[in-house]
Amino acid sequence: MHPGIRIVTFLVFTACLSRATAGQLLLASALLVFPYIRSGTSLLSRALGMLRRLRWFFLSIVVLYLWMAPPDSPSFLLPDFLPAGIGPALERILSLVLIVLAVNYLLASLPQTQLIAAIYWLAAPLKYPGLLREKLALRLVMAIEAVGKLAQVSRPRPTGDGQPESGWRFYQGSYRRLIHTLQFYYRHAQEQAASAAGQEYRFDCLDSPPLWQWGSPLLVYGLFLLARG
Repeated sequence: MHPGIRIVTFLVFTACLSRATAGQLLLASALLVFPYIRSGTSLLSRALGMLRRLRWFFLSIVVLYLWMAPPDSPSFLLPDFLPAGIGPALERILSLVLIVLAVNYLLASLPQTQLIAAIYWLAAPLKYPGLLREKLALRLVMAIEAVGKLAQVSRPRPTGDGQPESGWRFYQGSYRRLIHTLQFYYRHAQEQAASAAGQEYRFDCLDSPPLWQWGSPLLVYGLFLLARG
Protein backbone atom coordinates (compact mmCIF):
# COMPACT_ATOMS: atom_id res chain seq x y z
CA MET A 1 0.00 0.00 0.00
CA HIS A 2 1.13 3.55 -0.73
CA PRO A 3 2.95 5.03 2.34
CA GLY A 4 0.83 8.18 2.19
CA ILE A 5 -2.37 6.12 2.26
CA ARG A 6 -1.05 4.27 5.31
CA ILE A 7 -0.60 7.54 7.17
CA VAL A 8 -4.03 8.83 6.11
CA THR A 9 -5.60 5.54 7.28
CA PHE A 10 -3.80 5.89 10.61
CA LEU A 11 -5.07 9.46 11.02
CA VAL A 12 -8.65 8.33 10.32
CA PHE A 13 -8.21 5.47 12.82
CA THR A 14 -6.92 7.89 15.47
CA ALA A 15 -9.68 10.43 14.87
CA CYS A 16 -12.35 7.76 15.20
CA LEU A 17 -10.89 6.66 18.54
CA SER A 18 -11.07 10.16 20.02
CA ARG A 19 -14.73 9.64 21.06
CA ALA A 20 -15.02 5.88 20.66
CA THR A 21 -17.93 3.81 21.96
CA ALA A 22 -17.69 0.25 23.26
CA GLY A 23 -18.29 -1.22 19.80
CA GLN A 24 -15.70 1.04 18.24
CA LEU A 25 -13.09 0.12 20.85
CA LEU A 26 -13.79 -3.54 20.17
CA LEU A 27 -13.50 -2.95 16.43
CA ALA A 28 -10.18 -1.08 16.83
CA SER A 29 -8.81 -3.91 18.96
CA ALA A 30 -9.82 -6.45 16.33
CA LEU A 31 -8.21 -4.39 13.54
CA LEU A 32 -4.89 -4.38 15.41
CA VAL A 33 -4.83 -8.06 16.37
CA PHE A 34 -3.96 -9.43 12.92
CA PRO A 35 -1.03 -7.05 12.18
CA TYR A 36 0.54 -7.81 15.55
CA ILE A 37 0.10 -11.57 15.18
CA ARG A 38 1.68 -11.43 11.74
CA SER A 39 4.58 -9.23 12.91
CA GLY A 40 5.76 -11.49 15.73
CA THR A 41 6.82 -10.81 19.31
CA SER A 42 9.41 -8.13 18.60
CA LEU A 43 6.79 -5.57 17.60
CA LEU A 44 4.66 -6.39 20.64
CA SER A 45 7.60 -6.07 23.04
CA ARG A 46 8.39 -2.66 21.59
CA ALA A 47 4.77 -1.58 22.06
CA LEU A 48 4.78 -2.82 25.67
CA GLY A 49 7.88 -0.73 26.30
CA MET A 50 6.11 2.36 24.96
CA LEU A 51 3.09 1.67 27.15
CA ARG A 52 5.24 1.10 30.23
CA ARG A 53 6.76 4.55 29.83
CA LEU A 54 3.22 6.02 29.79
CA ARG A 55 2.10 4.38 33.03
CA TRP A 56 2.25 7.61 35.09
CA PHE A 57 0.33 9.45 32.39
CA PHE A 58 -2.40 6.80 32.53
CA LEU A 59 -2.48 7.07 36.32
CA SER A 60 -2.90 10.84 36.08
CA ILE A 61 -5.93 10.31 33.79
CA VAL A 62 -7.55 8.11 36.43
CA VAL A 63 -6.88 10.70 39.16
CA LEU A 64 -8.30 13.54 37.06
CA TYR A 65 -11.45 11.62 36.17
CA LEU A 66 -12.01 10.59 39.79
CA TRP A 67 -11.70 14.22 40.85
CA MET A 68 -13.62 15.96 38.06
CA ALA A 69 -16.20 13.45 36.77
CA PRO A 70 -19.83 14.10 37.83
CA PRO A 71 -21.48 11.45 40.03
CA ASP A 72 -23.68 10.17 37.19
CA SER A 73 -20.92 9.71 34.61
CA PRO A 74 -22.01 6.87 32.30
CA SER A 75 -19.65 4.03 31.50
CA PHE A 76 -19.98 1.02 29.25
CA LEU A 77 -16.95 -0.80 30.66
CA LEU A 78 -17.72 -1.09 34.37
CA PRO A 79 -20.84 -1.53 36.56
CA ASP A 80 -22.53 1.50 38.10
CA PHE A 81 -21.63 0.73 41.72
CA LEU A 82 -17.94 1.59 41.19
CA PRO A 83 -16.77 5.17 41.90
CA ALA A 84 -17.78 7.72 39.27
CA GLY A 85 -14.96 8.43 36.89
CA ILE A 86 -13.30 5.00 36.90
CA GLY A 87 -15.20 3.80 33.84
CA PRO A 88 -14.70 6.93 31.69
CA ALA A 89 -11.02 7.02 32.70
CA LEU A 90 -10.48 3.43 31.60
CA GLU A 91 -12.27 4.17 28.32
CA ARG A 92 -9.87 7.03 27.59
CA ILE A 93 -6.89 4.92 28.61
CA LEU A 94 -7.99 2.07 26.33
CA SER A 95 -8.33 4.52 23.43
CA LEU A 96 -4.82 5.83 24.08
CA VAL A 97 -3.42 2.30 24.32
CA LEU A 98 -4.92 1.45 20.92
CA ILE A 99 -3.49 4.65 19.42
CA VAL A 100 -0.04 3.82 20.79
CA LEU A 101 -0.29 0.32 19.30
CA ALA A 102 -1.27 1.82 15.94
CA VAL A 103 1.61 4.32 16.04
CA ASN A 104 4.05 1.55 16.90
CA TYR A 105 2.88 -0.57 13.99
CA LEU A 106 2.93 2.35 11.54
CA LEU A 107 6.51 3.32 12.42
CA ALA A 108 7.67 -0.29 12.32
CA SER A 109 6.08 -0.98 8.94
CA LEU A 110 7.43 2.13 7.21
CA PRO A 111 11.18 2.46 6.56
CA GLN A 112 12.61 5.89 7.19
CA THR A 113 12.92 6.71 3.49
CA GLN A 114 9.26 5.85 2.88
CA LEU A 115 8.18 7.81 5.95
CA ILE A 116 9.96 10.95 4.73
CA ALA A 117 8.58 10.48 1.23
CA ALA A 118 5.04 10.00 2.58
CA ILE A 119 5.16 13.14 4.73
CA TYR A 120 6.64 15.08 1.79
CA TRP A 121 3.84 13.81 -0.48
CA LEU A 122 1.10 14.65 2.04
CA ALA A 123 2.53 18.14 2.55
CA ALA A 124 2.13 18.97 -1.15
CA PRO A 125 -0.52 21.70 -0.51
CA LEU A 126 2.09 23.67 1.48
CA LYS A 127 3.97 24.52 -1.71
CA TYR A 128 1.20 26.88 -2.84
CA PRO A 129 1.72 29.42 0.00
CA GLY A 130 5.48 29.10 -0.58
CA LEU A 131 6.38 26.91 2.43
CA LEU A 132 9.21 24.39 2.18
CA ARG A 133 7.69 20.97 2.72
CA GLU A 134 11.18 19.40 2.62
CA LYS A 135 11.98 21.04 5.97
CA LEU A 136 8.67 19.91 7.46
CA ALA A 137 9.22 16.30 6.41
CA LEU A 138 12.81 16.20 7.65
CA ARG A 139 12.05 17.85 10.98
CA LEU A 140 9.16 15.51 11.71
CA VAL A 141 11.24 12.44 10.90
CA MET A 142 14.22 13.71 12.89
CA ALA A 143 11.94 14.39 15.87
CA ILE A 144 10.50 10.86 15.70
CA GLU A 145 14.00 9.43 15.39
CA ALA A 146 15.26 11.46 18.35
CA VAL A 147 12.35 10.43 20.57
CA GLY A 148 12.97 6.77 19.73
CA LYS A 149 16.65 7.04 20.63
CA LEU A 150 15.91 8.97 23.79
CA ALA A 151 13.46 6.33 24.98
CA GLN A 152 16.22 3.70 24.82
CA VAL A 153 18.61 5.65 27.03
CA SER A 154 19.01 4.43 30.60
CA ARG A 155 18.89 7.42 32.93
CA PRO A 156 21.32 7.24 35.87
CA ARG A 157 19.53 7.67 39.16
CA PRO A 158 20.69 10.44 41.50
CA THR A 159 22.37 9.20 44.63
CA GLY A 160 20.79 9.99 47.99
CA ASP A 161 21.63 9.52 51.63
CA GLY A 162 19.37 6.45 51.87
CA GLN A 163 17.09 7.97 54.52
CA PRO A 164 13.32 7.74 54.08
CA GLU A 165 11.70 10.90 52.79
CA SER A 166 8.53 12.38 54.20
CA GLY A 167 6.81 15.75 54.32
CA TRP A 168 8.83 18.66 52.96
CA ARG A 169 11.87 16.42 52.51
CA PHE A 170 9.86 14.25 50.08
CA TYR A 171 8.94 17.28 47.94
CA GLN A 172 12.55 18.49 47.93
CA GLY A 173 13.75 15.06 46.82
CA SER A 174 11.12 14.87 44.08
CA TYR A 175 12.11 18.32 42.84
CA ARG A 176 15.81 17.35 42.74
CA ARG A 177 15.03 14.14 40.83
CA LEU A 178 12.92 16.07 38.33
CA ILE A 179 15.68 18.63 37.73
CA HIS A 180 18.26 15.86 37.43
CA THR A 181 16.12 14.07 34.82
CA LEU A 182 15.52 17.23 32.77
CA GLN A 183 19.22 18.12 32.82
CA PHE A 184 20.20 14.62 31.77
CA TYR A 185 17.79 14.54 28.80
CA TYR A 186 18.73 18.08 27.78
CA ARG A 187 22.44 17.21 27.68
CA HIS A 188 21.70 14.00 25.81
CA ALA A 189 19.60 15.88 23.23
CA GLN A 190 22.44 18.35 22.70
CA GLU A 191 24.94 15.54 22.20
CA GLN A 192 22.67 13.80 19.71
CA ALA A 193 22.13 17.05 17.80
CA ALA A 194 25.88 17.63 17.60
CA SER A 195 26.58 14.08 16.41
CA ALA A 196 23.81 14.27 13.77
CA ALA A 197 25.13 17.49 12.20
CA GLY A 198 25.72 17.01 8.49
CA GLN A 199 23.76 13.74 8.33
CA GLU A 200 22.08 13.13 4.99
CA TYR A 201 18.48 11.97 4.53
CA ARG A 202 17.51 10.57 1.16
CA PHE A 203 14.08 9.70 -0.15
CA ASP A 204 12.34 9.18 -3.46
CA CYS A 205 9.40 11.32 -4.53
CA LEU A 206 6.24 9.24 -4.50
CA ASP A 207 3.78 8.99 -7.34
CA SER A 208 0.07 9.35 -6.69
CA PRO A 209 -1.47 6.11 -5.39
CA PRO A 210 -4.03 4.14 -7.40
CA LEU A 211 -7.52 5.46 -6.85
CA TRP A 212 -8.72 2.21 -5.28
CA GLN A 213 -6.26 2.56 -2.38
CA TRP A 214 -8.23 5.54 -1.08
CA GLY A 215 -10.85 2.98 -0.18
CA SER A 216 -8.69 1.92 2.79
CA PRO A 217 -9.28 5.03 4.95
CA LEU A 218 -12.89 5.20 3.74
CA LEU A 219 -13.40 1.56 4.74
CA VAL A 220 -11.96 2.19 8.21
CA TYR A 221 -14.23 5.21 8.65
CA GLY A 222 -17.25 3.24 7.46
CA LEU A 223 -16.53 0.38 9.86
CA PHE A 224 -16.31 2.80 12.77
CA LEU A 225 -19.62 4.35 11.77
CA LEU A 226 -21.27 0.91 11.71
CA ALA A 227 -19.74 0.00 15.09
CA ARG A 228 -21.04 3.18 16.73
CA GLY A 229 -24.59 1.93 17.00
